[in-house]
Amino acid sequence: MRPNPDEVLAGIQAALAETLVPELTTAYAQEVAGTVQMLLQSLAAEWDTAADDLRRDNQRLRDLLGQGATVLSQSDAGNENIASLVKDIESALARPPSEDLRVSALRAENEELRRFVERMAVLIEDLLADGPSKAGAEVSELRAAVYGHLRDVAARGWSFWDLAGFREYMSRLRAEQSGDAG
Repeated sequence: MRPNPDEVLAGIQAALAETLVPELTTAYAQEVAGTVQMLLQSLAAEWDTAADDLRRDNQRLRDLLGQGATVLSQSDAGNENIASLVKDIESALARPPSEDLRVSALRAENEELRRFVERMAVLIEDLLADGPSKAGAEVSELRAAVYGHLRDVAARGWSFWDLAGFREYMSRLRAEQSGDAG
């Protein structure tokens, strides 16, 4: 039977911890090995959910872009940048979501949708620069929705707490290997 990606990553981590790390003599080499271990831990944590996370993110980005096209169309007032972006968004949303569940395909779709969201966020900020009351409540609500989503996605990434948790994990692993686990 072939090992799954999680088992392969665990094997690589074990080989690093048991064979390579004890042979490293410089602090720099040990730090690099620790970083590699952290990245492998990240891969192990994400491999099973990456496709679903991207699929959900892509759907949420599509929803935000649809909402944005509606709100910005109402705020157009002859602004060529807004009209151009709305046209581009409508064109992108006219294409159906990818049915390809490979992470590379989902990531490519995600990057395209994010480019439109980034352009939309810049225009939202420009509209709000003259004051929220002039831009309208809908623009402020759209801004909150866009930044809320970006914050949620960022929270799924690495943070100080992930790093601290990883260091704690590695300390326990080293203690177990040296027989000091208690």
